[in-house]
Amino acid sequence: TVLVCLGVGMYTMLGATTLQSSRGTMSRDPIQMSTYPAMSFQRTCHRAHGEATKRLTGTPRKGPRVMTANAFVPGVTRLKVTDPKYQQLPECPDILWNTEDIQIDEIPTRVDAIFPAKLNADSLGISPMSNPESELESISANKEKILDMLKQHGAVHIEGLQVSGDVDGYKQVLSKLGFNACKDPLAARKSLDNEVKRVVPNNAGLGLHHDRSDYAPRNNLYDEVIEPPKMPQYSAFVCFQPACEGGEFRILDGQRMVRELDRDVLKRLYDRQIRSAEVYGLWLPQPAFNVITGWAIKVLPEDFKWKWKSFINPTFKTRSFWKAPPEGWSDISSPPQILTDIWRFEVLLEKFSPINRHPDTGDVVWFNNIHLWEGDKVQWKAKFKNSLGARSKAVYADGEDIPQEDLDHIVELTEKNEVKILMKQGDIVLVDNYRTLHGREGFRNSGSQTRLHAVTFGTDFNKS
Repeated sequence: TVLVCLGVGMYTMLGATTLQSSRGTMSRDPIQMSTYPAMSFQRTCHRAHGEATKRLTGTPRKGPRVMTANAFVPGVTRLKVTDPKYQQLPECPDILWNTEDIQIDEIPTRVDAIFPAKLNADSLGISPMSNPESELESISANKEKILDMLKQHGAVHIEGLQVSGDVDGYKQVLSKLGFNACKDPLAARKSLDNEVKRVVPNNAGLGLHHDRSDYAPRNNLYDEVIEPPKMPQYSAFVCFQPACEGGEFRILDGQRMVRELDRDVLKRLYDRQIRSAEVYGLWLPQPAFNVITGWAIKVLPEDFKWKWKSFINPTFKTRSFWKAPPEGWSDISSPPQILTDIWRFEVLLEKFSPINRHPDTGDVVWFNNIHLWEGDKVQWKAKFKNSLGARSKAVYADGEDIPQEDLDHIVELTEKNEVKILMKQGDIVLVDNYRTLHGREGFRNSGSQTRLHAVTFGTDFNKS
């Protein structure tokens, strides 16, 4: 086991070094740089897939794949953002929990028929001939209307604006709305002009989730102090340039989700509570050596008191066990690395409630990232999906696995109710994070067109 882990770790680190060093040869697109000189741009490259990987994951993704150095450093969690202007922003607030004595049978079944609320230029009194100044005046005049719709429906899609097609104009729109920005809950995304945060480049799809500091278990494994999870109450998403293909913005009404979920499933989740777990193996779903690599990168340089006692924060629960090889392991068409899937190591984080009460309305809402974690399974072929599983998953608070049929029901209902928005340049989607989950579809860029979206996190809106 030790030899296999060491070999996997060396392979992982060498692959990371090779891919990161190759970035120095990539050139920036001069058109993009001249169009948005203040922005950091995604760079693309192609990665060859071996035959064994093809057999495991199916047909490789076509088109350019977006790469970043951070994506190949296993176990890296929170990056320090040291820009002075960024540090002047208020901290992202702790999540407001109100989960005691929720009566599942008393949750209403009636749902909001309008989600998200939509506003176009005409409804805001903006004509096609309006200049940026008049657009901003219209936003200011309609501020109360926009915020009332956000409170009532949980998300507002504003389309047809020209002024928000670049960074400065977008910031002016948020200013007219009185949007109070705060720090990123993960503190892991580089700032864009110190206030607008650039979404981590990745052209794969992203499941429905909340931007919480415990967004994924791997983000918290190396925290010296286990703090209460943080989350901004509001987020503003903007499109500066759509993808060449795909990349739809996905949102889900958490109020509707709770009201339509099977009551027996909801009762089991609420009564037993849940934990998020990070899952490792000899090789799959991710090498256990990643824990050591992450410790060496994140913890070893720091003065953490516990670093010589454990590779992760010792407060977290851990478990390891042997398992039967996945179904289909003996098939001659299966890749050889499938034979290593006989051992698992799991790190279980703090327990929490899968539902919560909205801090303003008191409505019970769906409040977890189960769909995001389950979505990680799509990287495997169908016959390996449930046996290999995801790199992150949800379990009951006592550590018992949630029945797969319950997880399948959650995923099915989530994808039935999600709304996909193909955002155009200048489109803004305002989101109440306590009620609305968000994600994105996979996308493809081209040599002349790269998906450029950004998100700003906020605590509240100025009333005046």
